[in-house]
Amino acid sequence: MYELTVFTPAYNRANTLERAYRSLENQTSKEFIWLVIDDGSTDNTSELVAQIKENASFPIEYYRKENGGRHTAVNYSYQFLKTKYVVTLDSDDELLPDAVEKMLRTWNGIPKGEYDRFWCISGREMYADSGEMVGKPYPEGINQLRGKKQRREIMKYPGEKHCCRKVAIHVQYPFPEFPDTKFITENVVWQKINRKYDQYCVNDIYGKYYTNTEGSLMTDSPHQKSKHRSAFYRDIIYVNEYFDDLCYSKGIAYFIADISRRAILTGEPYKSVVNRLNTPIKKILVTLCYPIGFLVAKLKDKA
Repeated sequence: MYELTVFTPAYNRANTLERAYRSLENQTSKEFIWLVIDDGSTDNTSELVAQIKENASFPIEYYRKENGGRHTAVNYSYQFLKTKYVVTLDSDDELLPDAVEKMLRTWNGIPKGEYDRFWCISGREMYADSGEMVGKPYPEGINQLRGKKQRREIMKYPGEKHCCRKVAIHVQYPFPEFPDTKFITENVVWQKINRKYDQYCVNDIYGKYYTNTEGSLMTDSPHQKSKHRSAFYRDIIYVNEYFDDLCYSKGIAYFIADISRRAILTGEPYKSVVNRLNTPIKKILVTLCYPIGFLVAKLKDKA
């Protein structure tokens, strides 16, 4: 009956979840299911959702799991996605009133001959405090670009986006999970999908982005070592998976240089680091960066 799932991962967000819910009640289209995955909250999130369900004008599904971090909540949600599309609504953000209507209208407006090559609609966000769009507007003609050409163009327009994804493709790409970190950046998976499918980019603003909320699933833990461990895994994944973007992406060069620094700060042995890298040239480049990584770790991070 519904084409869209609005997915919300939540951890100790009873204080902001009401705002997300109200934004859904204000939607001009109620053709969606709200799926809330509680990542082991210790506050009254479960009680709040139960209260909300009593008066909601749309169906709500709530499931609780052991705390593991945002990326594990995303993986856990895959088994409950029964609709054609899914969009994430963070527990501290909100959708604009016409967001659902615009997303579905855009999907339905893509020509049949083009539909299969797109895996998501990449919409925009606005800062909640200023009302300004996050980042620069996409240029004309960006959806006519394909593959690497489009990826290169999209990189020129950074900033928080709000993407509505095809479930059939989305669930084929689970996030890597590691026992010693509770945060893995979403881009390590989105970049993998972007190499096989294109994005349909629009300048429609779908959501309000709040930047001042404390205690988020987007963060790992208050411990610096845990944050460095998360960044270490990010660096390894990017270098192993996306090394061929080195010529036009400054980020890959940064990740190559950053691996040694993160390894030093987390106590990861050099042998273990090079064993994680999947080609000899990557092992050599990371090894050459160790003196720089050592200096940064000792002079900057220990300062």
